[in-house]
Amino acid sequence: MLPVSGVALAVREPTGEDELFVVETTLDPLAALLGLARRVGSTVAGAPLDWTSLPKTDLDAAALVIRQCWIGEVIRTDAMCLGPGCRERIDVSFSVGDYLQHHRPRRPRGVIVTTDDGWFSLTGAAVRFRIPTIADLLAASSDDRPEETLSSRCIDTPEMSRALARRLDRALSALAPSLDDLLGGSCPGCGHEVTMRFDPLAYTLTELRNAFSGIHLETHALASAYGWPEEVILALPRSRRRRYASIIADERWVA
Repeated sequence: MLPVSGVALAVREPTGEDELFVVETTLDPLAALLGLARRVGSTVAGAPLDWTSLPKTDLDAAALVIRQCWIGEVIRTDAMCLGPGCRERIDVSFSVGDYLQHHRPRRPRGVIVTTDDGWFSLTGAAVRFRIPTIADLLAASSDDRPEETLSSRCIDTPEMSRALARRLDRALSALAPSLDDLLGGSCPGCGHEVTMRFDPLAYTLTELRNAFSGIHLETHALASAYGWPEEVILALPRSRRRRYASIIADERWVA
């Protein structure tokens, strides 16, 4: 379930076409995962999602859920200790479920749901605001003044003081927590505190590219063995295509 919208997400098995999209795309991580989510994600009932109407928190979560479905629950990565005289590699592992639970949204005191769909207000302040959507972020990124564009789309107030800006920032951080966060721990070698940034979109894109790096070789193997055209091979579910590729590899090994 996506954390902010509450949408129950269903992720289908990837085809070779999906794998090629991941491996060959030149889009930035946000646009690439947005494109992938549109391809393979839907509601549990099977209805398509308007992904640009969702907050980025939900796209980050969707990226991790896609990774969870296709690769597994546990994320394993590493970091290097930068303590004095220490360059030890530190193993980092955590589950997708635990990470999403740790960053679950909440509605803090003083935040009021208004009668306008998706809008909130703050007690004692003349302000209405809403959680920025992916559409808002895309619009802001193409503007010369992205912060002003984002504010104009998502905040309605006659005056923005520093105190009000801080209240809004705290409210939005609670309602739609960023999943792009820092992971921390201690180096087992020297005890130095180590932090590393975890960006769900960039990490998922990199990991999926590594997992799908054999798509060209497998397509070539099936085309050579069976004479199938590329579009037929790429339309196969990943599990079936890999079984065929495994049979071909076994036969060649025996021969």
